[in-house]
Amino acid sequence: MINFFFVQMLAESSLLAISLILLMKFLGNFKVKKLTLEILTFPLLVFALGFALRLTDQKELIDTGFFLTDYSSLFVYLLFAACLVLGQLKYWKIK
Repeated sequence: MINFFFVQMLAESSLLAISLILLMKFLGNFKVKKLTLEILTFPLLVFALGFALRLTDQKELIDTGFFLTDYSSLFVYLLFAACLVLGQLKYWKIK
């Protein structure tokens, strides 16, 4: 019998690895700093970890998985909002 949890984790890990490689290659063309690359890959890693926890049969781990997937979305939102605010501050300081 096939262990479906193992197959799900293998598929998720493969997709995560491919996504990270593509993101690093794309950002490498722009010569971004290592910190920028880490900040942009962090939500992807947190989301993948949270989704993996949601595949388990234990309620506490599933709840933690939902928290991590929601947190990754919140982190992206906060990062985007911070960039907008910092961009506006820089724009109005120049004017």
